[in-house]
Amino acid sequence: MSWTDMTHAVLPQAVFLPLWVKLSWACVASAVVLRLTYAWKPNVWPAAVVGVVMLLPRTDVVPGYLALAFQTPSLVLVAWALWCWADVLELREPVVTTPRSVVWLGVLLGWALVVDTLNGWPAFFNPQLYALGFEAAGLWLVLALTAGTLLWVQVPRRWVCCAVVVLAVYALLRLPTGNVWDAVLDPFVWLALHVQLWRTWRTTRAV
Repeated sequence: MSWTDMTHAVLPQAVFLPLWVKLSWACVASAVVLRLTYAWKPNVWPAAVVGVVMLLPRTDVVPGYLALAFQTPSLVLVAWALWCWADVLELREPVVTTPRSVVWLGVLLGWALVVDTLNGWPAFFNPQLYALGFEAAGLWLVLALTAGTLLWVQVPRRWVCCAVVVLAVYALLRLPTGNVWDAVLDPFVWLALHVQLWRTWRTTRAV
C-alpha cells in the first residue's frame, strides 16, 4: 500500500464539519477583534458580540463563505484564538511572538507544501507531501518534528501545551480536513510567521 493511497485516509465525521466551521471562525474572528481593540482599551464586549453573531442560527452564510474562500482555520489558529481570550480574561499581557525555531519550522513547511501543491519537485523526487498528511505516516512525521523542536530549543510551557492539545484533537477527531498539515498550518498562520520573521530581521538590521 502506498502512503498516498487516499482510500485509506481517515477523514472527520461529516456531522462535525458544519459545527467546526461555525465555531472555529467565530472563535478566530472574535479573537482578531479582541486583539485589535486591546491596544485601545481592554474590553471584551466587541469581540464577544462578533463571536455570538457568527454563532446565531441565521448567520451560517458568514462562516460558510469564509470556509469557501479561505477553507477552515487550522487547529493552531483556533488555539491562538483561545489563548487570546484566556490572556484577556486572566488579565495577562498577550504573547506577541512565537519562538524562532517554531517560526522557521512553520515557514519552511509552508514553502514545502507550496512546492508540493505546484508539483515543483524535481522529476526524480516527488514526495507528495500533502497527500502524506492523510496517512498515519504524516502524523508520525509531525510528532517527530514537534518533539525534535521542543527538545532542541526550550520554549514556554504554553507552546508545549498547545502542541499536545492540537495533535490530540487532530488524532481523535481528524479536524479540520483529515489532513495533518491543515491541522497545524493554514495560510493565515503561515503569513503571520513570515511577518514575524521579517520583523525579527528588521530589528536585527537596526541594531
